[in-house]
Amino acid sequence: MLIGIDIIEIDRVKKAVERTPRFLERVFTSRELSYCMDKANPYPSLAVRFAAKEALRKLHPALAGGVRFHDLEVLKGKDGRPQVHLHGEAKYRSQLEGIGKISISLAHSREQAIATAIAKKGVKE
Repeated sequence: MLIGIDIIEIDRVKKAVERTPRFLERVFTSRELSYCMDKANPYPSLAVRFAAKEALRKLHPALAGGVRFHDLEVLKGKDGRPQVHLHGEAKYRSQLEGIGKISISLAHSREQAIATAIAKKGVKE
């Protein structure tokens, strides 16, 4: 069993966006931005996706260095639950390492966002 978890202050993400607007395009895919920026307050959704990407990096060393933020995408599924979509180097490395389907859980309060990623090693998607 593989587990990754991350927590971040929502205000930290907001300040990063205000300080460096390019942060959004560097970290989030266009589909993630479309979903988050459609909200009256996008920062909790942005922060929880940032936490998810960090949790995914912590899931297995193969998903850490050399994997771009855009290679890790978190979208809302048809059933309303968050889904992980791996692209590029992340997809290649996860297949190489035998990382199976990844489940993710997202939550946030007014101040913090948290994400947990779980997968089984040796189980194909």
